[in-house]
Amino acid sequence: MKTRKLNVLIVGIAAVIMSFSYQVNAQKNGRGQGQGWNQQNNQTWNCNIPNLTEIQQTKIEKMRTANMKEMIQSRNFMAEKGANLNTLRTADKVDMNAINKAIDEMGANRTKMMKKREAHRQAIREILTDDQKVYFDSRRGRGSRGGNGQGNGMGRNGQGRGCQRF
Repeated sequence: MKTRKLNVLIVGIAAVIMSFSYQVNAQKNGRGQGQGWNQQNNQTWNCNIPNLTEIQQTKIEKMRTANMKEMIQSRNFMAEKGANLNTLRTADKVDMNAINKAIDEMGANRTKMMKKREAHRQAIREILTDDQKVYFDSRRGRGSRGGNGQGNGMGRNGQGRGCQRF
């Protein structure tokens, strides 16, 4: 009788352990450790626009680099203002005027960033042919979503981001 109870106990413990391992196994294949971006030829920046000439590619790359330099300043400003806003929000004595001012500054900067982004997109469209414009406009924000990641979390190198880096 003792051995039977012992066997039942061992089987019960084994079943519990197996059920925990099954739950852990069910949590795979999230976004996070894949190669991300576009895996076809690592040229996500051009959205694989068909029939781009070397001249067009060079012009787009120069515009893209200049735009990235401008946008990094705006993104840094947003990060600084966001940190400042968090500090203001969590102060012992909250200053609503300062919070509102920070929010207004962030909103103005966001508007400026959107205008710059759209001006950049329109500058790119100017150097494209009509067929390329149709493709460029239809792929806006999507691109070729290669590079599905494996792993948990929302890592930067997860699922392909498509064509949103213009």
